[in-house]
Amino acid sequence: MQKKMEELIDHRNEKLWNDLNQVFNIVLEESINNEYSCYSENKDITFFIVKENPCKSSFTHEMLHVYLRMKECFIGAGLKHTIWQSKILTSILSENLLEHIGNSLDHIKILPIYLRMGFEREKFIIDYDTNKCTPFELASLKQNYRIGKKVNPEAVDLLIGKLFAIMADPNNSIDYSKQLTSLQKIDPLLFDMNQRMVSLWQKVDIEVDNVDYNSVLNEYYKDFKGWLSKNKLAY
Repeated sequence: MQKKMEELIDHRNEKLWNDLNQVFNIVLEESINNEYSCYSENKDITFFIVKENPCKSSFTHEMLHVYLRMKECFIGAGLKHTIWQSKILTSILSENLLEHIGNSLDHIKILPIYLRMGFEREKFIIDYDTNKCTPFELASLKQNYRIGKKVNPEAVDLLIGKLFAIMADPNNSIDYSKQLTSLQKIDPLLFDMNQRMVSLWQKVDIEVDNVDYNSVLNEYYKDFKGWLSKNKLAY
């Protein structure tokens, strides 16, 4: 295990590793899907590592997810509990989408820390070079978003997913301006309220005590209720 830690820890991430170990009970296990990940439950943290591919960047990425937990910033879990207040919203926003949004919001906060630590932008996510919103996906959204005058809930789920994938994409060499313009035209109100949510989240200081992420989620919930009042859903 000592040799394994030497392959995952260096001067850039050693302090983070030590800080997390002071707060959490940490174990390392071998990944079964050939990807780095982590699982958190209370103070118990399991990091899943790729034994045949020691990667300090990927390991640091996962540690930074736990760093947000150490700062008591549970934006992903908070989002789920907020959305679950509404049966209608729960029926629109899938579990996978809520996981994706929560992960994207984490990435928005941890990417600047990751870069300041000296790690490579290109190694932040495994699909770094993948375009997160293709012309085919846009065409599908345009075609299927409305059924008559009603909104297709599955297309709402997809549109939000694509929007968050773009907003959280660390690859700043991909120009998403055309995709964003197209997504906004499909549903201007939905587009604007999700961008507003991310804008509010970007202003939240995660380095203070009692990180205030609930105000962001409350505003998002109110905006979504407003969107629902103006749209009929096709079921």
